[in-house]
Amino acid sequence: MKVKLKVLDERLWDLIDPEAEMEEIVPDMHLTEGALWDYKEHRLLFNDIPVSNTMYWKKSGESGVLFSNGKKANGQCFDPQGRLIVCEHATSFLSRCHTDGSGYEVLAKECMGVELNSPNDVVCRSDGLIYFTDPDYGRQDKPAGVYRPVPSDKRPVYLLNPEDGSIRIGADGFANPNGLCFSPDEKILYVNDSPNYCIEAFDVAQDGSLSERRRFASVPIMDTDDTVPDGMKIDEKGNVLCCGPDGLHYYLPDGTRLGVLIISHMDTALNFCWGGDDGKDLFITCIGSVLKTRTKVCGYTHIQYLDGVFPRKDKR
Repeated sequence: MKVKLKVLDERLWDLIDPEAEMEEIVPDMHLTEGALWDYKEHRLLFNDIPVSNTMYWKKSGESGVLFSNGKKANGQCFDPQGRLIVCEHATSFLSRCHTDGSGYEVLAKECMGVELNSPNDVVCRSDGLIYFTDPDYGRQDKPAGVYRPVPSDKRPVYLLNPEDGSIRIGADGFANPNGLCFSPDEKILYVNDSPNYCIEAFDVAQDGSLSERRRFASVPIMDTDDTVPDGMKIDEKGNVLCCGPDGLHYYLPDGTRLGVLIISHMDTALNFCWGGDDGKDLFITCIGSVLKTRTKVCGYTHIQYLDGVFPRKDKR
């Protein structure tokens, strides 16, 4: 079927073709998250959280369980060495492993003696510094969580140096931070705050510190579902895309809202990534399935891949 768009600004047509096809490529899932294109193996990786499966899909249509992560893994990203950095809901750990699940190690489980709430989504700066959100969703009695007491009233964004294991709070004062992404020059970090239906922006210093917090955009409550802001990424032009009510919300780098790529209520959009040979295949992880369409621009991770950043072309 053709994509369905709610157009608020005609510049949306520069980013996606209204004649593009939207197809379901992986049906019969539970709740999928952590969309990530593996350029080395030419496949999509994602997590089916409730059953703790790390999944794959290939262009041939083949899909299946890559490995059982056993920890209700959620958001994930590559580090500069091509390893997976993974948010775990069942353990409240941030971990690292290879794409076959081997070499597993815990990177973070507490900060200043206080357990993490439940790492939710994660991004890695090109120098290896890791940023992740820590809401309480993974401690709720829901299919994607394991009920446990919440250890703190903080809901921060953390910064982790994987070289020495040091962890610090980068920003706090969120109701529940969720998706996050960098601007192309990595000088701005965008973080959405789900209960407040907004996206915040921060200046990023060379040492990783965050400052100058300001409102980048609001994510409006729509008509057909109660989805909150969730997965978030940028394209090669620096446009910010954020999963939210009714689908995928498009914003220019200045915060102007362009419109929404509508996802049906039965396929509530939770996260997404670009991939494929040219980086213009758009994969959307949803409740119940994974969807695929095409855009006119590629995701910024494709540019990073061409530059040898995520994952590196060499084998160091």
